[in-house]
Amino acid sequence: MFIKKDVRKIPQILTDATSRAVAAPPSPDPANDKEDDSGDGIVTEMRFARRAPEFLPSSSVSLLLEPRYRPALDNLVQLSLYDCGLQTLAGIQQSVDSAARAALFPKLTSLDIGRNPKLTNDSLPATFHTQFPQLGQLWSDDCSFGPHIPSTLLELDKLQVVRMSGNQLEGELEDGIGIRYWKVLKVLALDGNKLSNIGRGIGKMNYLEKLHLRGNKLTSLPEEVPSRNNSNLTMLSLSSNQLSSLPASLAVVGATLKELYLNGNQIEELPEGLAEKLVALKKLNLAHNSIGKGENVTAGSQNSSGANDGDIAMEDADDDGDGTQHLPQDFVNRFGMPEPLTGMCTKEDECIVRMEGNPMAESIRKKYLEEVRRKEKATAMETEVIQ
Repeated sequence: MFIKKDVRKIPQILTDATSRAVAAPPSPDPANDKEDDSGDGIVTEMRFARRAPEFLPSSSVSLLLEPRYRPALDNLVQLSLYDCGLQTLAGIQQSVDSAARAALFPKLTSLDIGRNPKLTNDSLPATFHTQFPQLGQLWSDDCSFGPHIPSTLLELDKLQVVRMSGNQLEGELEDGIGIRYWKVLKVLALDGNKLSNIGRGIGKMNYLEKLHLRGNKLTSLPEEVPSRNNSNLTMLSLSSNQLSSLPASLAVVGATLKELYLNGNQIEELPEGLAEKLVALKKLNLAHNSIGKGENVTAGSQNSSGANDGDIAMEDADDDGDGTQHLPQDFVNRFGMPEPLTGMCTKEDECIVRMEGNPMAESIRKKYLEEVRRKEKATAMETEVIQ
C-alpha cells in the first residue's frame, strides 16, 4: 500500500509501516500483499522523493536501516529515494553476522535512486546487489556513476529495466552485458553519457525491447548489433551521436523495430534495401544529418502529398532530374521525397519520416521557395500588364 502525498516525517512513516507489518505478517508471495484502502494494510510502496533535508546530516540511508524498521523493509515492493541529496548507500550490504544475512529488501522489485548527483561508484558497497534478490527495475538517472557501471549493479541478475542516463559513463560499455550480466533486460537507457562503444553483448540480449543511447559519442555500432537475437527490439534511439553510416544489420530486426531515432548525427547515406526490410517501422527520424552533403541536389520529382507543392516544377540541378540520387530507390518508393516546407516524407501514412536539416532537404526547400518567389513575381508582372 502506498500512502499518496504523505506529509509525515520519514520516521513516522516507517513506524506506521512497521506496526502494520507486525500486525499482519507478510505472505510469501508479494502478489498476495493487496493494498487496503482502509489504512490498515501492509505498506508495499514508499516514495521519499525530494526529501533531502530529512537525510541530513549524513546524506545517507542510515535512517531507513534502523533495526526497528526492519519489518517494514521486508514488505516493500517499490522504493523511491529520488532527489534526496544522497552521497552514499553504505549499510545496504551483506552483514558480517551470519545470523543476520537475510536480504534487507527481499521483495523489492523497483528502486529509484535517480537525481542524486553525489552518488558515485564508491558510494555503493561491494555487496549492494545481495540485498535485492527480486529487483527488476533500477532507476539511476542523473547520478555520477562512471566511468564504468558499478560491478555490484551488474550482479543484479533479475533486472528488466535499467535507466542510467545522465551519468559519467565513458569509453566502451561492458562487453559482458547481455552475455554474463543483465541477460533478461527489456529496457536499457544510457542517454547523455560519453560512451564511444556499446560492446557486442547488446546483440545477445534476447528480451531487449528498447535501447536508449541518445547523446553519447558513438561513431558506429559493433558487428551484429543489432542481431537476430534481438528479436523483441521495438525502439532504438541513437540520436545526437557521431554516426556517419548505418549498419546493414538493422534489417534483421525489421519485423519488430517500430521506432528508429537517428537525428543529430553525421550520416551521409542510407543502406540500399534497408527501408523495404524495416516493415514494422512507425517512426523514423533522420533530421539534421548530412544526407546530400557537398552535392548538387535536385527536387524535380517529390511525390508530395501537399495540395500545391507538387504543382511547382523545379529546375533540375543534374541530368537525372528525379531527385532520388541521394536516397536509395527502395526508400523513395516507400516513403517518397522530403516535403519542401516540412522536410517530412509523407508517402506512407503509417510511418512518420523526418529529414529536415539535411543538406538535401534544405536544398529542396530553398529551390521550392525560390520558385514560389519567381512565380509570384511573374504573376505580379502579368497583373501589371493587364492593368
